[in-house]
Amino acid sequence: MEASTKNSSLIIERSSPTVVLPEQETQKGSIFLSSLEKMSPLMVRSIYSFDKSDANVVDVIKQALAKVLVHYHPLAGRLAKNSQGKLFVHCQKKLGVPFVEAMTNSEIESLGDSRLVDSDVLDKLVYKDPMEDILEAAPLLTAQVTKFRCEGFTLGVAISHYIADGESAMNFMNAWTEIARGKSLSLVPCHDRTILKPRMPPQIMGPYDEFVQISDVSNLMALYEEQQLIYKSFHFDADKLATLKRMATKGEQVTSTCTSFEALAAFVWRVRSMALKMKLHQQLKLHLAVNFRSRLTAPLPEGYFGNAVVFPCCLCTMGELIEEPLSASVKRIKKIIESVNGYYVQSRIDYYDINTFEQHPVGRLLISSWTRLEYGSTDFGWGEPRFGAGKPPRETCLFMKDGRKKGIVAVLGLPLSAMNTFEKLVCDLNDA
Repeated sequence: MEASTKNSSLIIERSSPTVVLPEQETQKGSIFLSSLEKMSPLMVRSIYSFDKSDANVVDVIKQALAKVLVHYHPLAGRLAKNSQGKLFVHCQKKLGVPFVEAMTNSEIESLGDSRLVDSDVLDKLVYKDPMEDILEAAPLLTAQVTKFRCEGFTLGVAISHYIADGESAMNFMNAWTEIARGKSLSLVPCHDRTILKPRMPPQIMGPYDEFVQISDVSNLMALYEEQQLIYKSFHFDADKLATLKRMATKGEQVTSTCTSFEALAAFVWRVRSMALKMKLHQQLKLHLAVNFRSRLTAPLPEGYFGNAVVFPCCLCTMGELIEEPLSASVKRIKKIIESVNGYYVQSRIDYYDINTFEQHPVGRLLISSWTRLEYGSTDFGWGEPRFGAGKPPRETCLFMKDGRKKGIVAVLGLPLSAMNTFEKLVCDLNDA
C-alpha cells in the first residue's frame, strides 16, 4: 500500500511557454464531437519519468510534437459551440500546444516509483495553462519537459478528456515517441467522429439504472466534508488476484470462470461500501468504464481518435451487496459488461444528445481500468519510463498495471476513517 508521492522540496525553474504548431498545413474547418465527449470535462494529467537523456532532449521532444500534430491536428485546436450549443473542435485557427521547458536541482530518484502523484508535485511537473478553465480558450494539450540533475527528465502531459479517452491518448503518445525515434507511425489516427452521430429521431432504450437518482440516507456528504480525503494505492499481486477469483467463483451464482478485473471490481465495490459504513437501505451504483470500439455491429476504425467509452451501471442496496456472496456481485458485473453492444451505445448517444446527465457522487463508484494501456512503452529514445498520474475524482477508482509483480494497482481516495477500514479489509484478504 502506498500513499501518493510527496516531494514538497521539489523546486523548479520554468521558462515561459512557447506555442508548438503542426509543422505542415493541416485540415481546416471543424471536427464534430459526439455527445459522449461531454461526459468527462476534465484535463487528465500524467508524468513520464526517465532516468537518462542527453543535451538535446528538449529539442527532440519539441520537434517531434510539431511533426505528430500534423497527424493529430485537433489537439492544436480549441473547443467551440455551434448555434445549437453543441461542442466541436475549431480547427480553422490553430492556437497550438503550450510547451514549457523547466529545470530542477533535485534527483530524478526523489520522485519514487508510485503510480499516484501528489498534487503538489503534479502542479510543478505538469503545466497548467491560465486559460484552462475557460472552455473555448483552453488548450486541449499541454507539455512540459523538466530536466533533473544527473541527466534524468520528466515529461508532464495534460490532455483534455473532451477530445480523447485513455486508448486515444495512449495512441497519440506512442505516435509522438515513434516520430521522436525517427520511425513512421504504426497507427494512423481516424478523426471521423460522425460515425457516432445521434439518430434523428432519437431512439432511446431504457430505463437505465445509471440515470436513477439516489438519496444520501447514510449522510455520506457530511463524512466527506468533515474528514480529510486520503488517497492510497493498493497492490494486488498474482496470488491475491487468484484468491479473489477463487472467492468469486464459489457457489452457483456464476460460471466456473471470471476475469481478474471482474473479481477485483466486485471486491473493491464491496469493501469500499463497507468502509463507508453505509446504511443497509442505501442505494448504491457501480459504474464501469467500458471501451466499445470492438462491440459495435460495425467496429470503429482502427486508430479512432476520440471517446469510445460508456459507463453501464449496477444498482442495488447496501444490504443486497453485503448479504450476497462475492460471486453474485461478479454476476452483476458480467451482466452489465455484456449489455454493451451497438444498440446500447447508440441509445446512449441519442440520450446524451438531448439530455443533461448530472453526476451525483452519493453512493456512486466508477471503476476505470488502465491495465491495457501501454504507458510504459512511451520511449522517446531514452528507454521506457515510470508512469504516474494525478489523483482521480473521489468517486473513481483506477486500476493500473503493476509491472513489478504483474498484478493490478487499485488507486482511490476515501475519508480518513473509511480509508483506515478499507486498508484493514484489504489486509484481511491475505488470511482468506
